Amino acid sequence: MKLIVFYGPPAAGKYTIARAVAERTGYKLFHNHLTVDLLKSIFTFGTPEFFRLGQKICLDIFEQAAKENIPGVVFTFVYEKNTDDDFVRRLLERVEPHGGEIIFIQIYCEQEELLKRVKEDSRKQFQKVKSEEGLLKTLAGGNQISSIDFVDSTKIDSTHLTVEETVASVLDVLKTRS
Repeated sequence: MKLIVFYGPPAAGKYTIARAVAERTGYKLFHNHLTVDLLKSIFTFGTPEFFRLGQKICLDIFEQAAKENIPGVVFTFVYEKNTDDDFVRRLLERVEPHGGEIIFIQIYCEQEELLKRVKEDSRKQFQKVKSEEGLLKTLAGGNQISSIDFVDSTKIDSTHLTVEETVASVLDVLKTRS
């Protein structure tokens, strides 16, 4: 199984890019808001229980997908330096022993562009940050623009790229990793 992990700050375009990559590759899409929205229906966002259960769900699903040799899964999440390092390490520990390969792709863009994108209608489908104020508060709460130091990541600056251009870059990365 190939697990493609798109990470970066809110409104960088992770979901839009991941959806297009999943469509073009035939891989399954497991975006972060599947678990976030599920858990928000019962637990308060940001509580220890919320994050513990969210990580458990993801880890269990990805490990089982690797065991079942699902060809590919595309995953999105907002990585926060230090806070999410343990999750990433456990992800590696749960997927790689079963023959899974994890490809990390950091999607980022300039803050001015994030502030424009956060208000787009496409964000209303899920319980995402939808305002400039909310985005600035989220970005101030932790380091969500850093790369994951201990894995090899491809970095794509989507500030001035169309979705198609960004997807083409991702597909090129996947071809070189085949």
